Amino acid sequence: MRPILAALALIAATAAPVGGPAFADESVDDGGDVVPQPHAPYRVNLRLGTASTDRNGMPTVCAEVRVWADLAIESCGTGADLWHQNDGPEMMHVRASWELFDRTTHRGRGGVRVGAGFAELAVGDDQLGFEFGDPDNRDPVSVAGPEVAVSAQWTLPLGKGLQAVGTFTGGVGYFSGAPKLILPRDEVQPFAAFDLGVGW
Repeated sequence: MRPILAALALIAATAAPVGGPAFADESVDDGGDVVPQPHAPYRVNLRLGTASTDRNGMPTVCAEVRVWADLAIESCGTGADLWHQNDGPEMMHVRASWELFDRTTHRGRGGVRVGAGFAELAVGDDQLGFEFGDPDNRDPVSVAGPEVAVSAQWTLPLGKGLQAVGTFTGGVGYFSGAPKLILPRDEVQPFAAFDLGVGW
């Protein structure tokens, strides 16, 4: 994983809550529905899970920061070269996402988002940095390229300003240099991921 994830984790540790009423304090009508809010109740969330592209024995870690209203920045990966040195295929992601619509009930809040950014596809012991286009000829183990994604997220209040967060993400990345990797891969790489965590 790259320093970007570390930076997002640092932001997560210091970020202040988004202004406005908290999710747990929203009123519930007689029908049991909570009044919908224009954005999610948390400003930051950290999640652990699994992804179809990661086979190095480590869980996927996601850090998300909601920077403005429905706009969020997110980074996901297994932490390769950051806190472990396990070899094996993996894909890390850095993307911006926008929530298209949401639904809030007394059981929690769900939202659907679209995102775009870039991903890095690695098939071995990767080094820091990104190689867009063709991989490094001396060590062709990773390559980076654009990606798009769609995600569904559900949050549930836990009290004291905390929320449980569950996210399912599906998307596709394009890596023009993937066939030139030491273990050749297709240029188009679909992916799916599921993770759970805590937001505040």
